[in-house]
Amino acid sequence: MKKKTGLNGKWDFEYQDNKGKITVPSNWFAAGFDISGKAQYSREFTFKKQAGKKYFLVFMGVDYFCEASVNGKFAGKHEGYFQKFRFDVTDLIKTGKNKIEVKVDAPKESTDIWPNAKFLIKGIFNHHDARPGSWNKKTGQSMNTGGIWNDVYIETSDMIEIERVKITPLLKDDGVWNAGSELIINNYGGKIINAGLSCVIAPFNFVGTQQTLKRTVELKPGANRVYMHVDIKNPALWWTWDFGKPNLYEFSYTVKSGAVKDTYSDTAGIREFKKAEDRAWYLNGKRLFIRGTNIIPTQMLSEYNTEKAAGDIKLLVEANINMVRIHAHVNRKELYYEADKAGIMVWQDFALQWGYETTDTFMENAVSQIKDMINQHYNRPSITFWCCHNEPFVSEKQLDPVLYIKAREEDPVRYIEKASDFTQHYYPGWYYENTPENFYLDTVNAEKRFIISEYGAEALPCLETMKKMMAPEDLWPPKWETWEYHDFQPEQTFNTARIKMGDSLEEFIENSQKYQADIIKAHTETFRLARYKFLNGILHFMFTECWPSITWAVVDFYRNPKKGYFALQTAMQPVYPGYRLVRKTKSKGERLSWGVMWDPFFVINDLPEAQKNVTAELTLLDAAGVVYKKEKRKLAEIPADSIIYPFQGQALEAFEADPFTIPGSVSAGTGSIGLKLFNAAGKLIASNSYEFEITERMGGPFGGEVYPDKENE
Repeated sequence: MKKKTGLNGKWDFEYQDNKGKITVPSNWFAAGFDISGKAQYSREFTFKKQAGKKYFLVFMGVDYFCEASVNGKFAGKHEGYFQKFRFDVTDLIKTGKNKIEVKVDAPKESTDIWPNAKFLIKGIFNHHDARPGSWNKKTGQSMNTGGIWNDVYIETSDMIEIERVKITPLLKDDGVWNAGSELIINNYGGKIINAGLSCVIAPFNFVGTQQTLKRTVELKPGANRVYMHVDIKNPALWWTWDFGKPNLYEFSYTVKSGAVKDTYSDTAGIREFKKAEDRAWYLNGKRLFIRGTNIIPTQMLSEYNTEKAAGDIKLLVEANINMVRIHAHVNRKELYYEADKAGIMVWQDFALQWGYETTDTFMENAVSQIKDMINQHYNRPSITFWCCHNEPFVSEKQLDPVLYIKAREEDPVRYIEKASDFTQHYYPGWYYENTPENFYLDTVNAEKRFIISEYGAEALPCLETMKKMMAPEDLWPPKWETWEYHDFQPEQTFNTARIKMGDSLEEFIENSQKYQADIIKAHTETFRLARYKFLNGILHFMFTECWPSITWAVVDFYRNPKKGYFALQTAMQPVYPGYRLVRKTKSKGERLSWGVMWDPFFVINDLPEAQKNVTAELTLLDAAGVVYKKEKRKLAEIPADSIIYPFQGQALEAFEADPFTIPGSVSAGTGSIGLKLFNAAGKLIASNSYEFEITERMGGPFGGEVYPDKENE
């Protein structure tokens, strides 16, 4: 049986001729050490060694190069930042006092190669436009994330152990699933032995029955690959929160030979997620439209605990998100377990961001590390995607196809993307003009753009956060160098988005957040209306800020929502009522919408069940907040997985007495349209609203129609 002896706590710490103490685990910068390069950790501990046992020095995460010794003798070395790894120290450890020394190197890459020919596989942690310093050559590698950032312990094992299990559920026939387990069992003795192997599959978060499997296995000295399979009829399936319950099973394994035994347990879900011939996504046979976002929850993984991960997952569910993309990095296991429990699907990126060197050595290293990622998180039912690279522009044709093949070797079941590339990242209104043609007329990229994996715009966080981020003299009037270090993009803010600064920081924050909210809502709605025509999923960019900064996130680093969060929450409702305004400026006496055989009111239902006997309520308010029209209409059914236009097909004459004509008596200014859907019991199931400008009547067709200029579109 395994036993852990913890080594967390205060360690001696040396760097650049400086000596002191550091807490393990922690990233260097988070612990107060602003260094890049090499550092050495050491500590003594007392231990009691037993005969007939194996001992391992286990690291749950070290960034980036690591070399360890025990009692002055070399134990092993490792490269990477996200992996759990261990060294066999059976012959190095002793009863009594022991000393561990760990050399860690997290270098700053030379600006001769950074950022386009990098060699460190750290993704967003050493190159990204939302990290400290953005992609500035001088500052873009600041706030180094190096260090022993996760737990360290001595693991004691019997002479046989279950090192790893990969659990693969597959649908065989209607209602019958096969749960397959691939186990790596180590026999540390010098001869072949027979052992009993059992597996108990029990409900983890629901009430149900358990199953037990037993078999005898022959274990040769060294590592043994062993398989177990069982058919489960009508299991409780893992669903996203909007489609059902995220049911989980606990798989518990025991291997035993005489008095020597080991156990291993993990949770897993039984589910099938695939892209079918119609290019749509199906979860357990039900078609599903992806309503997603991207997340980089932190720059310092040592600070991201279970409580924080659970908080972020809760915010995602409350924002009506059913998939989150772990953007260009591999996070700690706690985040994935929380996604499992909440029913949030995960698109998992490998830690490659933009350009890297093109050597064989780098390719071999990347192949090894992508396999580590897959094997480390294989059992998480929430992970439905693997993606090999974010926005490649150097290695796309050389490296990424190889990574795809090697990833497929490790996981033959999940969907794998070679890369999330620029054709899937869509930024009208931020990196280029906001025109519909950018989306609808892009037939060249239509085949790739079956899913949009990024879209959005930047926004300033709230005043309290801005004051925490910067000194008063940098904050207002803005010291642009400081603002840009915190990821602010002036070119896009002022020249593309044309956001007004106003006369105060408060006014600038309001203008910035309103622009982001408007972009998010408008684009999300537009994309959802294209569902299954040529688009089967969207992932907004992005959800949280990973440090105190000004980015595309809708929730700031301190988890204060911006206006964009509430816009995303509204636009991602599974059942979504909408109203297509031709323009956002209307004159008195004009109808809100006009046209022959056209209905502006629509309802999207992403859910796998119909909504029956629904009441739709539409309310119009003028600039003074006075209700001047309220109309209720009965909808017998909103079919499952559908978009409907309930009143489409009415002839032009039907609009002559349109109840949504703007009377001449209303107050000019900002009016609004409110939409609500109620079920048969009168419970609110969805709501939405739009603002529009009401002006004095001006001449034009259709009762005052004024053709729009560019500012009113």
